Formats: sequence, structure tokens, C-alpha cells
Amino acid sequence: MLAPPPADHDKPAEATTAAGVAGSVGTTGGAPAARRLLRRRGLWVAGALVGLAAAALAAASPYLRVWYPRRAAHSELYSPSPDDRTAESAWSHFRAAHSELQSYHNAQAIRHLRICRDVWPNDPDVLLLAARAARRARVYSDARRLLQMYQQARGSDEAFIFEELLLSAECYVDQTADLCWHYVEDSRADTPLLLESLTRGYLRQYRLGQARLCLDRWLQMQPDNPQALYLEGLLNFDYRHDPSAAIKSYRRAVELDPEHEEARLGLAVALLQNKDFAEAAEHFERLRQCQPDNASVQIGLAECLDGLGQQAEAAQLVDAVLARQPNFAPALSLRGQFAFMSGQLAEAETWLRQALGRQPMDHRARYSLSLCLQRNGKEEEGRREWRQLQQMEDDLARFNEIVTKDIAQRPTDPALHCTIGQILLRGGQREEGLRWLQSALRLDPQYAPARQALAEDSRKANTESRQAE
Repeated sequence: MLAPPPADHDKPAEATTAAGVAGSVGTTGGAPAARRLLRRRGLWVAGALVGLAAAALAAASPYLRVWYPRRAAHSELYSPSPDDRTAESAWSHFRAAHSELQSYHNAQAIRHLRICRDVWPNDPDVLLLAARAARRARVYSDARRLLQMYQQARGSDEAFIFEELLLSAECYVDQTADLCWHYVEDSRADTPLLLESLTRGYLRQYRLGQARLCLDRWLQMQPDNPQALYLEGLLNFDYRHDPSAAIKSYRRAVELDPEHEEARLGLAVALLQNKDFAEAAEHFERLRQCQPDNASVQIGLAECLDGLGQQAEAAQLVDAVLARQPNFAPALSLRGQFAFMSGQLAEAETWLRQALGRQPMDHRARYSLSLCLQRNGKEEEGRREWRQLQQMEDDLARFNEIVTKDIAQRPTDPALHCTIGQILLRGGQREEGLRWLQSALRLDPQYAPARQALAEDSRKANTESRQAE
């Protein structure tokens, strides 16, 4: 079954997320919405791509040198003294971030940029790099804010206009596609950057054929580009649900660039779903070395260990994650699975309820909870969970039908946008659900089902707010 992409609003503030670069506050936790909706195996994967986003191609060209400004040209802004070790360190991290972005290493660039922003929070050059990293991490609210800060300092210069175009292509692809394709047809040096953003924009709207067209164009130009291969793997795994094809693309990207953390994570996830536990564990272990605080990577490794028969080690790893992040849904879910399999039904029920409270569309957790309740003598509750599971199955089937067939044929049909929104809302993915309902109303401001769904959501939110007071 096809799995749609991660949601792009308000990612959890993992150690490697762009939220850390932006210094944002109030970011909501939890795993990406659409990935949480459809990933039915591999509980930990719901948050796996949080903090790991694709980086873009930065081929050397005069235009790109404008976008990647050389800090030396603006040294009057900060002019760090040679004796100032803090400034020297920040300058070193700035150069490293610049280099990592050019090498498509967004996760590494983010780690460097967090340090730069601690020292130079308003430096335009740092802001521009951070805006691009935030966009690639799909933290679009941060990307917009950082880009606005850059504009306040430098105005609407060429670098601002180009980065704004890339951001718009990802968020509002229909509004910018013609201009982007015009530039692509002109064979500009920045064509790979444009094709990357167009690919992401089409994927965000489930326009898989057009995303494939962008990737084909890019790979025709640069068949060994690790970033293009990474995005091809993403398309095959998260959207077309073809693990074998995804593994081929991800593996080639990692062979070409062993430091491409996003591609390595994608490979590990696909291998795990394919039950290639040993090889997946190797990749998760390598990722854990460079991202020691990434809970999702640790949960992925724990599931590999469990598949290899190392249940005690797997449980220890999950317990260590929960000791640091007691509300991390994938860890709660996997811990509940372990308890259920070992016959600790009361403990399993507790863990699984907590997991579903934070991640309602966790298929395996709900299935296990239904069985657990029935074995605990709570037959009616178990049957209720089973009915919810059946509703999930129906929603998944309809969602799959829409994104694989219907929306390609009728991309401007408000009924399809509304149905996607309703399914996401039922799954507890409010931000994404509201986005699709609002999209339906943009297509038809009088579309009654969307207006009704929004009204019902508003009433529910008001009720919950009053109860919380």
C-alpha cells in the first residue's frame, strides 16, 4: 500500500532539525502526519525523517555564488578578531555549513548552522543558509521567517528572489511551476535546484507523475547525482510503496556519497521494512554515531535488534529513549509491542494506550491493543478498538486510491482535497487535515462538505480548550 510523504508543518525539534537552526519555539512534537497515517510496519519510522531532509545540488556557477554568499564580502558586519575564539569557531562552522549544503548534506549543515546562529543570530549570510536548510527540512514556517529576516537586512536582492522562488515551488507549486519550467528550459546553471523544489512541490500535492518527470529530467542531466537518487528513492518508497526500487536508488546514492545521511536513513528504513534486519542495523548504527540524540534512529535500530532475536538489547535501547523522551510515540508503541509479546498484558495495555493517544493511526499498536484487551477480559473495549482498526483500513484504502489514481486525473476536484483532509483529521493529523480542507475551499469556496468539516473541527477544538481550562 502506498505511503504518502511526511507532513511539513512544525517538525519536532530533534538535535538535527532546522527548527534548531531557526531557534524557533512552540514547535509541536510528533511524527510527520502523512507518514504516520500510512506506515503500517516499523512503528519507529513515523518520526524517522524528522531532522533529516534532502539537500540540494549546488553546482558551481556565478548565479549560485550569489546565493551562497562569501562571508568575507560582508566582514564589516561582524569582523571577528583573530583572538576571539568564539567567533573563530562560528566562522569555521559557517564555512563547514556552506560546504555541506553544496554537498547535499542538509543534516550536517543544520548542526553547523545552529552554532553560527548562537554567535551571529542576525547575520544575513547565515540567515540565508539557514532558510535554505529549513526549507529542505520542510519546516516551511521557519524558512519563511528566516528569509524575511534576510530581506529586512539585504532587501529583495537576487539571492532573496531565487530562494523565495524555491520556497514557493515547494509550497505552492501550481503558482510557480510555469516560471520554474521556463528557467529549466533555458538550461540555467541552477536547473538542479529548480527541479529539486519542483519535485518536492509535486510530491506534496501527490502529483507523482509530474514529480517523476522532474526526476527523469534531472537524472538525464546528472545520472550520478546522489540527491536526485535520494529523491527517487523517496518517491518509490514513501509514495509508490516499492521497497525494492527504493533500496536500489538509496543504495546507489549512498555508494556515491557515504556521508549523505538522508539517503542512508532511507536505505535503512526500506531494508527494515524488507526484513533485511542485519544490513538495516548496520546503517542505523552508523547514523547513531553521527546523530546520537536522534530517537527515531535508535528506535529503528531497536526494531532491527528485535528482528535479529536480540530482544533484551532492543528493550534496553527503547527504555533508554523513553528515559530521555517519555512521550515519544514510536518508543511507547514498540515498548508496548515488546510487553505484549512477552505476555505482560497489563503493561502492554498501558504502553499501547499512551502510544495511540499520541499517534492514533499506529496500525500495529491498535491491532495489538485490541488483542490485549480481549485477552485481559475487556471484550467490548477490544471490539471497539477492532472497529476503529477497520475504519483505519477503509481510510487507508480510499487514501491510496485518491493519491495513486484520482488526484492525477482530477487535481482540482475539491471533493478529493476534502476527503484527504477528512481522513487526516480522523487520524489525528489536524494541521495536514486543515490544510487540505482549506485547499478544497480555495478550489470551491462554497463546497459544503469542506465547510462542514472545518466547522466541526472548530467546535471540537473549542470544546477541548474549555475542558482543558
